[in-house]
Amino acid sequence: MDSLKDLLISKNLDEPGEVSALKEYFHSTFNISPTIKVSQNAIVVIVPNSKLATEIRGRVLDIERRCQLTKQLFVKVGS
Repeated sequence: MDSLKDLLISKNLDEPGEVSALKEYFHSTFNISPTIKVSQNAIVVIVPNSKLATEIRGRVLDIERRCQLTKQLFVKVGS
């Protein structure tokens, strides 16, 4: 069992909960670690190729529900 100290060390307290949820979702579903940028009204996920971006765009509603997003999700292709 992890101690409280171990849990707090591994947790990024500056990172919003939505970003943590998105990172976990993308890691478990697509085995990737995309770049995630957060603005006042939107969350932008930057992925490496268009095939993956298309797949993610088809799942936006599911992602928003599962990760309990309060901002609009956008997907971009880039590096």
